[in-house]
Amino acid sequence: MKCSICNNDIDVQSNGWKEGHNALPLSNGRCCTLCNDTEVVPMRMAFIASGRDIPTEGLKEIINSQRKARALADVSLKHITKEVNERKKK
Repeated sequence: MKCSICNNDIDVQSNGWKEGHNALPLSNGRCCTLCNDTEVVPMRMAFIASGRDIPTEGLKEIINSQRKARALADVSLKHITKEVNERKKK
């Protein structure tokens, strides 16, 4: 199984557990011990310290969906600009 944060193989725990750690709030899915210890747990602590609720959807997935929406908006804006410029020429 691959880590949903770094894409490396998830390590097997000393008790035989192979499923990794819960990667929320950084990513939906599972993560390796290194990412859990250095990325996930500190992010959870930051949410708790700030008094905010921990998101129920991974930030990685939220950012990816926002990038897709932004790309779609950029394409639409370019299309509209091109159409407006063509109409001005007429």
